[in-house]
Amino acid sequence: MVDFRDQSKRRLQQTFPTYREAKAFQKAVLNQVEKREYFRPTQKTVGELAEEWYQRKVASGTYRYSALRSWGNHVERYVKADLGNIRVDTVTVSTIEKVAAEWGNRVGAKSVNKVLTTLTAVMAMAKRHDLRRDNPAAEAERIKVATEEEGQNEIDLDKVYTKDELKSLIGATQEGSRERILVMVLALTGHRIGELLALDWDGIDFKAPALDVRQNLSDSAKGDDFLFQAPKTKSSKRRIPLPQELVRELRIWKLRCPRSEKDLVLPTEEGKPYFRKTISKLLDRVIDQAQVKRLTPHGLRHTFASLLLADRRPVTEVAYLMGHKDSSVTLKVYAHFVRTETGAVQALAASILGGGK
Repeated sequence: MVDFRDQSKRRLQQTFPTYREAKAFQKAVLNQVEKREYFRPTQKTVGELAEEWYQRKVASGTYRYSALRSWGNHVERYVKADLGNIRVDTVTVSTIEKVAAEWGNRVGAKSVNKVLTTLTAVMAMAKRHDLRRDNPAAEAERIKVATEEEGQNEIDLDKVYTKDELKSLIGATQEGSRERILVMVLALTGHRIGELLALDWDGIDFKAPALDVRQNLSDSAKGDDFLFQAPKTKSSKRRIPLPQELVRELRIWKLRCPRSEKDLVLPTEEGKPYFRKTISKLLDRVIDQAQVKRLTPHGLRHTFASLLLADRRPVTEVAYLMGHKDSSVTLKVYAHFVRTETGAVQALAASILGGGK
C-alpha cells in the first residue's frame, strides 16, 4: 500500500499486487505532487460529464434554443454514444481522433469539427474541476474542410423576388394588416426573422423616420420562455431608414396591434411573440394569394439586398443595412447582383494606345 498526501494535503491510499509496482507508483506520484500535477483517479465517465455540462448550460437560461439543441444533439448522438463509457481521466487524444474519423463517415467535416468543439468544452470542465490536467479534445486534430467553390453560396434569381413579384406580394395583403407589416418590414428593411419578432415600438422612430435593430428573439421549444437577446454581432445593431410607404402602414397597424408585455410590433392576438414556423405559415398564405414563387421569410431579406444592389447602391451601404460584419460577406452572397457591364477595359486601352492622357 502506498500512503501519501496530494498537493491539497488530502490523505490518499492505493494498493498494488507487488512491492515493485507500489514503489514505482510512489516515485511517480510523489513527483507529480511536488510539481502539483497529481489528479486523483475518478470513476466519472465522459458521458456523465457531458450530460452534467449540458444540463448546466440549460439551467443557466442564457443560451439560445438553437445552441442548446445543437449541443444536446452533439452530446447524445456522438459524445455519449461513442465515448460515454470511457473514464474521464483515461480518454486520450488518439481515442478521440479515432472516433472523430468514424463520425466523418456519417456526417460532413464541418459537423465533426463542431462536435469536437463541444467535446473540448466538456473536457475543459474536467480540467477546471481537477479531474485531469490536460484537455485531449483540444489537442485532437480537426478534419480538414474542403475549400468551397467560389459562388457556391451565392443567392441567385430563384431565391429572391423581382420588383413586380414583391409588388404583387404586398398587394395581396390588406392595408395596415399583420401580413402586410410582415412582408414590408422584411422586404424593405432586410430584417432577420429573429430581429423582426423581437422588434418593439420603442425601436421605431416615426420622426426620423428610422428603425433601430436592438435585439433578437431566439428559437425556443414549445412551452419554454421566449429568449430576447442582443443581436449576435456588433454589426447587427444598426439603424435603418424607413420609407414613407412603410411608415404609413406602421402607423395604421399600431392602432390595431394587440397589446403585449414587450410592446412588440408583431405579437400574436394573445400578446405573445410568434414562433418562426407560424410566421412562415402566414407568409405562405400570402404567397398563395399573390400566386408568386414560394420563398421563406429569409428570402424577403435576400430580396431586400438583391434589389438594392441591382439598383447599384454601394456594397458598403447594403452591408451596413443588412448587418453584415463587412462588405466581403455581402459581395460573396450577392455577387450575382453586383455584376454590371463596364467600359473600364476599353477606356484603359484607349488611354494607352489611342494617345489619351
